[in-house]
Amino acid sequence: MHHHPRPASMPKLARQAFRFIALASAIFMVAALAPRRASAQQAGFVVVVNVTNPASSIGRSQLAARFTKKEQSWSDGTPAFPVDLPADDPTREAFTAAIHGKSAQAIRAYWQQQIFSGRQVPPPERDSDEQVLAYVRTTVGAVGYVRPTARLGPNVKVLGLVAR
Repeated sequence: MHHHPRPASMPKLARQAFRFIALASAIFMVAALAPRRASAQQAGFVVVVNVTNPASSIGRSQLAARFTKKEQSWSDGTPAFPVDLPADDPTREAFTAAIHGKSAQAIRAYWQQQIFSGRQVPPPERDSDEQVLAYVRTTVGAVGYVRPTARLGPNVKVLGLVAR
């Protein structure tokens, strides 16, 4: 008669490995199922909007759609005006990777195709966090991103980032 060994009859090392794998699997499952809310410090940027924007958070895909101009307004109908930092700015590189999930080169290619086909032009660029903030401060519907340590000043608020 053939029977399968029970964990009690396994050698001690095998039992420990079995327990470790079971525990690691459980932890992985909990982590995979937990809703993720990226902290700004982790991401290397914060998303900023004009203080009149009614939103308090935004999903990554919604934000990407504003920056690629696939979505051109906010939920209340206000036109969206995205603003970028220069292509070689580390904050822009962090934003592009986290929000678009693509390289800066892929985003450039997207805009070249949009321009060539006469559909859209990319968001305007501003040279610094201060200039992005000035644009956001004075433009209803504006959305930008700055490094987490930037001094926001008045009429600007940070949008929370949610995973979806």
